[in-house]
Amino acid sequence: MKRRIDFDKIWFGLLLGLAAPLIIYWLYFVFADKYLLKRINVSLCMVINLIPFYLTLNVGNYKATKGVVIATFIYAGIIAYFSFFTDYLHIL
Repeated sequence: MKRRIDFDKIWFGLLLGLAAPLIIYWLYFVFADKYLLKRINVSLCMVINLIPFYLTLNVGNYKATKGVVIATFIYAGIIAYFSFFTDYLHIL
């Protein structure tokens, strides 16, 4: 009898939601130097979280979907902090 891995865990969605924007941001830096792309806004990397959100939602892994949403809110808080209270990210 094979054991099936249960992906319907909050930590799995949290891991997916935290890893996806970091991978996209890293890929951007790899190709930005090579192809002279313009500077990207860090918050645009969070758009990639829509993919794991919809995949986990359509499969029915609602706990993993909660993890992706939690990761998105964590990134949103970090970006808001750096945008408004430090000199690293200037939106205005």
